[in-house]
Amino acid sequence: MGSIAHNESTVNVLEYVRSKSQVDVDSLDIGISDELGPFVDCTSNQADAYAEISQPQRATVLHRSVALAKQILSEFPYVTFEELAFEISMVSLSLSIAPKIKGSILVMSNPLYCHSTPKIVENGHRLAEICHRLEPNFDLSRLCIKVASTWEGLQACRKLKELGIKTLATTLFTMEQAVLAAEVGCVSVSPFVHELKVHFDETYHDTDPIFDLCVEAQQYYKQHSYSTKVKACSVISMEEVLQLAGVAAFTIPPELLRELATSHESEQKLADLSLFQTPQIKNAQRENNLQSFVDDEAKFRIAFTRRDDGKGQMKTIQAINIFCDCQIQAEQLMRETEAHLADSGA
Repeated sequence: MGSIAHNESTVNVLEYVRSKSQVDVDSLDIGISDELGPFVDCTSNQADAYAEISQPQRATVLHRSVALAKQILSEFPYVTFEELAFEISMVSLSLSIAPKIKGSILVMSNPLYCHSTPKIVENGHRLAEICHRLEPNFDLSRLCIKVASTWEGLQACRKLKELGIKTLATTLFTMEQAVLAAEVGCVSVSPFVHELKVHFDETYHDTDPIFDLCVEAQQYYKQHSYSTKVKACSVISMEEVLQLAGVAAFTIPPELLRELATSHESEQKLADLSLFQTPQIKNAQRENNLQSFVDDEAKFRIAFTRRDDGKGQMKTIQAINIFCDCQIQAEQLMRETEAHLADSGA
């Protein structure tokens, strides 16, 4: 869909999407919020944070994160210096966006812990402590921890909720994950419409996007009175955004936000594209009987493994691996920065 001339019969496409869905910013770049806001939530992950903290203009944040990590490391006996420094930088970057949004900052837990419930719980609690230390007056109800949608991760969400810490289930590709996320009390889930790999490998094409999962999960939550919201992510074109207009929330990358903001189209034409129109919902809907996995690990694992011949499991593993790579790169940056500052006497 190309941009057309603005006239009385057309609407701004970004404003149209905002009228149908909550629009969140998928960037830690302050300029994006100023340029294309207002947004509700600001979401981030290890890839976003590593890319942003590597920018020269973020050197002050990087150096302060390293210095604070050295200062308070003894208070956190179960974490390495480099991990703590990266966590401080992630929270610092998110807090810098917080005054420019209406809702929550979303910080992702360490993906290397995705198969350890105790470590994820500890990590979530530590991120909340860091947030309070950096900004004592910040309302911690505006902090949401993103957790990988493994069995262990979603059980950690259950425990974090008991501690009063909000969670979002990320790296989510199947209804089994969506069902369990609602059962454990996640405030949101983020179905990845496309495999995460498409954002890291320009030669890779995902031939099996999962638009229907966004519709099915949202209908399931409504039907069974869950408060969990669907926050769609990993869309790669304006047409895909418009197909999902009507989802509870979106995280949209900056390049697509700019395209939406500079495009105008007939409101009826835009409405006709949405999968959330009643006829499309009826066509896309699968069996929506109430399910439960929360106390049955074996049942969850086999259902998750068998869904779509294992495609969802494969996509989840792939996404976790990519985020793990970014975590490792970021921790290396923290070590190198600490060594550089030590050599320079800073």
